[in-house]
Amino acid sequence: MKTVVSTLITLAAFSSVIARAQTLTPAQVPEITPSAGSTLQELVGQNAALPSGKLSIALFTLKPGISYPESYNKTAEEFFLIKEGHGTVWLEGTPHTVKAGDIVRLVARSRHRIAAAPQSVLRFYALTAPPFQPSDYVQTGKP
Repeated sequence: MKTVVSTLITLAAFSSVIARAQTLTPAQVPEITPSAGSTLQELVGQNAALPSGKLSIALFTLKPGISYPESYNKTAEEFFLIKEGHGTVWLEGTPHTVKAGDIVRLVARSRHRIAAAPQSVLRFYALTAPPFQPSDYVQTGKP
């Protein structure tokens, strides 16, 4: 799992505007708290620690029982790579159990939400192409 993520981060750095290979450890990137009980670290992207105009990678951490509300991306495709813990992801309203090692594909405009199980922290990488932009992200207003 760690090798896959390291490879993706290296590939993203290689394809960025900066024409040299780079490495990054998530511990080097400050955490952002978008809502109570959750953090994210912007690792790769347009304004991230490793700049890329082709994709973005963020590491999310949800405390036990915490969830994000339903949302979708207008144009971007997104993948969740579950790093640690377990929980549930809802795809177009249908629940699916996820655990460390699982991958979730979200095509543009697919409604989704994710939650940590009541007794488990859930950590996952969100890989988005083209890179995440707030203007592409829509919350549906549903929990």
